[in-house]
Amino acid sequence: MLRQRNSPRCSRLSAHRVIWFGRQRRRAEAVHLDSERARHRILADEGVLNVPMAVYVAVLAIVFGFAVPASADDRPSDPFGNHTIELNKEARLVEIWESLRDQVLLDKVHFHSCIESGSNTDCESVSTLMKIVEEARQNQGKALLGHLNRSINLMIKAAPSDWTGPLEAITMRDGDCKSYSIAKYAAARVAGFSADHVRLVSVHDRRHHFDHMVAAVYQNEEWLILDNLTNLLLRDSEKTDYEPTAILDYRGARCYPSACWWGQRG
Repeated sequence: MLRQRNSPRCSRLSAHRVIWFGRQRRRAEAVHLDSERARHRILADEGVLNVPMAVYVAVLAIVFGFAVPASADDRPSDPFGNHTIELNKEARLVEIWESLRDQVLLDKVHFHSCIESGSNTDCESVSTLMKIVEEARQNQGKALLGHLNRSINLMIKAAPSDWTGPLEAITMRDGDCKSYSIAKYAAARVAGFSADHVRLVSVHDRRHHFDHMVAAVYQNEEWLILDNLTNLLLRDSEKTDYEPTAILDYRGARCYPSACWWGQRG
């Protein structure tokens, strides 16, 4: 489990929520998805999901950023320039990350449902995510990421929260650093960044003494940090107050050597 120092920025995942995610995953796996039909039923009514086909195809293929990348010809080392170690399967953070993937599976089911049904009901979060990505795609590179970071920072209100999937974070419009970071992780993947170039990073702020989470995206051979505490994009090397503790991505959960004493605990 990530260490918490009673910071209002991040909060613990309750045990009952982990169990609930597991049950919901089994339920979601039973839902039949006709993806081919969904791809060709682009919603135009009232403009709720009226965006280009290319964006839909990208989202369906990427599955909100947790799928294996289409190509991984240049996977960089993890942010902050340090080696990371894979956590053992009994580690609490691994359990949390696997449970979060269950929630993302539910998000995938909901996304397909919004496209296939043509209904506006309960599809606001899908429409919001697509709008943010489409607006960001009017820019390139660092400017695109800056737009994603700023838009999600303004959209979500800081509040104590459990771990959530990206659509829940967007729907609730409030959450802690984890909610901001997971929404940015998903948005970056939908915008076209390779899964090998996107990470969630748990850090400890040495100056202000609290634990925190940020999203990191690899752009032009450097890691840029998307942080809910600032709208400015900074390189990982510029975040000198941040001591990295753990990494989460499509490959799993890893710890930095200086923090593995707690991360490897079951």
